[in-house]
Amino acid sequence: MPNKPEPYIMRDWKQVAIGYDSLVYDVTKKGEYLPLTRITSDVTNFPGRKSYLQYTFVGSTDTLKTESINTFMSIVGATLCGVDKTNSFGQNWVLMSEEFFNCKNGLNLYGNRTSAVTGYDWWYELIPNILFYQLYALYPEVGNFKEEFTIVADRWLECVKALGGDAEKGTLPDTNFRAFNFDTMKPLLGSVPEPEAAGAMGWLFYMAYSQTREQKYLDAAKLCMERFSSFTSNPSYELQYLYGTINAARMNAELGTNYDLHKILNWCFDVGPLRRWQHTLGWGTVVGNWGGMDVSGMMAAISKEGETTWGDFAFIMNAFQQMGILAPLVRYDDRYARAIGKFLLNSANANRLFYSKYLPIENQDCAEWSRKYDPNSYIAYEAVRQYKDGKSPFATGDAVPYGWAETNLSLYSSASVGYLGGIMEKTNVEAILKFDLLKTDFFHEKGYPSYLFYNPYAVSKKVEICLGSISCDVYDAISNKFIAKSVKGKFKFSMPADEAMILVLAPTEGKITYEGKKTLVNGVVIDYNNK
Repeated sequence: MPNKPEPYIMRDWKQVAIGYDSLVYDVTKKGEYLPLTRITSDVTNFPGRKSYLQYTFVGSTDTLKTESINTFMSIVGATLCGVDKTNSFGQNWVLMSEEFFNCKNGLNLYGNRTSAVTGYDWWYELIPNILFYQLYALYPEVGNFKEEFTIVADRWLECVKALGGDAEKGTLPDTNFRAFNFDTMKPLLGSVPEPEAAGAMGWLFYMAYSQTREQKYLDAAKLCMERFSSFTSNPSYELQYLYGTINAARMNAELGTNYDLHKILNWCFDVGPLRRWQHTLGWGTVVGNWGGMDVSGMMAAISKEGETTWGDFAFIMNAFQQMGILAPLVRYDDRYARAIGKFLLNSANANRLFYSKYLPIENQDCAEWSRKYDPNSYIAYEAVRQYKDGKSPFATGDAVPYGWAETNLSLYSSASVGYLGGIMEKTNVEAILKFDLLKTDFFHEKGYPSYLFYNPYAVSKKVEICLGSISCDVYDAISNKFIAKSVKGKFKFSMPADEAMILVLAPTEGKITYEGKKTLVNGVVIDYNNK
């Protein structure tokens, strides 16, 4: 990837996320395919309450098929950007989201639908529950979230046991399947497997352990993570591997486990073998330039060498999720700070190309609706193709050709924008960005404000940030030293050329102690790798 992508046109992703929330959740909007969300009293799991219906695409042909993966991602993302979704447009969207807890049918898990069926796809079985955990982290007092938090964990414990996981016997669960059926308690044989589910379950159990300190959850987390780390081939299918990756880094740092993070992190970027289409090698990270524009950092189906009909086929949801979930990893293992910082810069810049106003009309297929009803381009296209009809890049999607919707403008894909918008800020230096390392590290242990910076230039740069009105000591977790003491307000620091820094804002004159490789101030870790 280039150090500094060109042309450099960085969106204010926080404003995009807030704008998206305002467009999608305003039930009074009028116009073609509007409003995009409606309130309904036709509920299944919590009679007497109300819930919502939301398109997955602009102009969805089936307006009743609301998906929790879509709506939960947008609610979490908006919250990360400062929107209170318990009181937004006069509604408590968080409480209404509890309708996706499938209790009436006895599943007792969050589903992608309000009456879900399991046994078809790990993605639809695990991701709604992971997103529910994120909602609970942000809104712990809503509804029955506290009780459901452990109910969900216990249901997944049943799955681990059914797959052969047993802490006493030392046997690991086998996740090399497509799905798990909670009615039959058996996995789905055949079809393309999603072994990455082991990592997603590992994250879920470690989060449960972090909040309850119950040994059964830690045991299950270790079983799943040992399975995840044991794979010799890239197990990635879609997103679940990200949660295994951040979990490996965190457990290594906090517990002293020894999961092969280098191998696991490479899975997040390398082309994996499980999602191969006719013209592609598999799923991975784009490195390249399309139509004179750097697009490195997009997540895509990577084309075979020499294929010029489609080229790479990128999807924006995957990039937003990868940026948000992997950013906190560097706090636990700073060896990857420069690489992650460089990826974040490239991806944040490239992903503007999924939005209508950043492409010529002839390089997209649904410009008319976007230009009329979404002139600020808050809703993205589902995908961007490297080539189409001699044009590069070309914004499009699967919805229109498959008959799912009247447009390829995708709420499902755009919903995760807050995972980036909530952690990214611009600084006084173009292309040196500030990334919050705590916001998307859900259920993290107590930590002081921590930020990642990457300098893409061949010379050092003076960067200015605002520390607030309370004095602090500024520690760089990469050089393992304090770079300033008793500072507040505007603060300038020098960033070395082509390097990263992780700045931690610790209390002034705090008590410094050491525990192995950890450095602590007043009992709170500021550095997990001080050697």
